Amino acid sequence: MQLNQMMMMMSLAAIAVIMSVMITGTNGQNKPIECCTSVSTKEITLPITGFRFQKRNPPCVKAVIFFTTEGMRCSYWKQDWVKQKIQELSKLHRWEKMNSTVSTPLSASSP
Repeated sequence: MQLNQMMMMMSLAAIAVIMSVMITGTNGQNKPIECCTSVSTKEITLPITGFRFQKRNPPCVKAVIFFTTEGMRCSYWKQDWVKQKIQELSKLHRWEKMNSTVSTPLSASSP
């Protein structure tokens, strides 16, 4: 009788391990791929609000992702206009960051 109980416990443990692996393994696969799988060389005429770089990691391709008023646009990173737009946006971001810091002027008066 003890042998049967031990076999039953081992079977339940094996089932529990298999189920946990299956659940953990499928969680990441159910998410849609949120990356660029192709790029465009066409210049974007929509207002661009930001960008980020995407590294190649199949099925994702190396790209610059521009955020526009109408959503994400995947652009070919070697295009001259892409490089120029990144410089403009980076310069604008640095300028905004410098001008958004509030500084309190030092007072020259003594107490």
